[in-house]
Amino acid sequence: MNPPTDPSTPKALPPPHEGHPDRWRILAVLCAALCIVVLDNTILSVAVPSVGEALRADETSLQWITAAYSLVLAALLLPLAGLGDRFGRKGLLLVGVVIFGSSSAGAAFAATSGQLTVARGLMGIGGAATMPATLAVLGNVFPEHERGRAIALWSGVSGIAGAAGPVVGGFLLDHYWWGSVFLVNVPVCLAVFVAAARLVPTSKDPATPPVDVAGSLIWSAALALLLFSCIEGGERGWSSAVVIGSIAAGLALLGAFAWWERRTPHPLLAPAAVADHRMQAGMVAVPVIFFSVFGAQFVFTQWLQGVRGLSPLTAGLCFAPNAAAVLIGSLLCTRLVGRLGQGRAVAVGLLVLAGALATGALFHGSVLPVLLAVTVAGFGVGLACPPAVELIMGSVPPEHAGQAAGVNETIVEAGGAFGIAVMGTVLAVTAGGVGSVAPDRLVGPAGAAARQHFTAALHAPLLVAVGLLVLAAAVVLRRTQGTSAGRPSAADAGSTAPVAVAPVGAAVAMPAPPSEEQP
Repeated sequence: MNPPTDPSTPKALPPPHEGHPDRWRILAVLCAALCIVVLDNTILSVAVPSVGEALRADETSLQWITAAYSLVLAALLLPLAGLGDRFGRKGLLLVGVVIFGSSSAGAAFAATSGQLTVARGLMGIGGAATMPATLAVLGNVFPEHERGRAIALWSGVSGIAGAAGPVVGGFLLDHYWWGSVFLVNVPVCLAVFVAAARLVPTSKDPATPPVDVAGSLIWSAALALLLFSCIEGGERGWSSAVVIGSIAAGLALLGAFAWWERRTPHPLLAPAAVADHRMQAGMVAVPVIFFSVFGAQFVFTQWLQGVRGLSPLTAGLCFAPNAAAVLIGSLLCTRLVGRLGQGRAVAVGLLVLAGALATGALFHGSVLPVLLAVTVAGFGVGLACPPAVELIMGSVPPEHAGQAAGVNETIVEAGGAFGIAVMGTVLAVTAGGVGSVAPDRLVGPAGAAARQHFTAALHAPLLVAVGLLVLAAAVVLRRTQGTSAGRPSAADAGSTAPVAVAPVGAAVAMPAPPSEEQP
């Protein structure tokens, strides 16, 4: 006689070809977990002026609050994904959701900018555990013939969540206090935890290679030091010993990271993949794209609310056309790839994005030109990002697709963090501290001079992004010249990996097999 079974216990994994009987309910749970992680990349954007006023935070503090989340995500995504594969994906998911929910509650009730920055960093730890666990569990519960559809839904949720962030944040701020943009995560995390504990099966792969702990620590320290120097340089002065020392130490650690990855038996990314010109092109294009869009949203949001006097919800709605333009660009990019090849298609998208930001830099006297620039920028992102991601994914064999996807997500978050840091610092320096003035003080007649000064300063950070985008386009063309990615091909039109791209939120690639034609 078989012992009775507890109906609340998750069912064991069935044979791979059958799929888990509760797989679609599990997918809903995974998508809810992914949604809050991606949403927090963009929901804070419209809350920056309100947070600055409530916590009396200057521009430097606001940069730390905004960038801390992306910085920690970029540092921990790869090592935590490896830990989940090795020791248990369900456990990693549950731990990540608990950390994310509890730190969101802490962020909502933070009394100082320092407390909020720490809470955002802890949220990044939770997000770095949750995001890769959702995709890993998905891959285990769906059979191969349904997996593509499931990943498409998972990826679509990522794009929708990132696009909805500014609008959701604006709605909450119009009705509640600034902490509501964080507190909204708590009930979702609680529901996800209960559902995941009940539905998600346990799975792990003990044969997974050990996590490169040393490489992860070196990479994290290098990112932190370089981000510190970018943010604090405007406040402390670029010639200060602390800033110069941070830059030198960060660059030295990057060199040490490259040296270590060539020698360790289990690198975060195989050196052979990094040597591929397509990988190099993608690893330049992707972070520069998200450097530009994260940074542009950071500065545009402050201008829309602090200078133009828009409400948080109206400012959030200004970014809605960007999401539609991203979708249109993503749908058209396959034709562009078929005509020009991946490398040239990426370059065209980068230049469209550069042109849009240049328009915003030169004609930002009213809301309409900025709205047009934001919309066209989304179209450029849609054109450039899918083939740029495919340059990364297509440069590795299928068995390393998960590792390459993790690298892609890491450089997305790193690019976004540095975009906020660099463009925010340039704005703070050129605006001379006007960016930290409360919005209601900028709107009145007495703030006319301050408004003009802030508006005049807006061009500087945008032109920094324009210069990097043009440089990235040149590098991509150079790196892909003479390779399969540099030539038009009928096969290329269908080989680009589907990508869900939030306006400034996430780029999640569905791993696609590499092209059979090698450089």
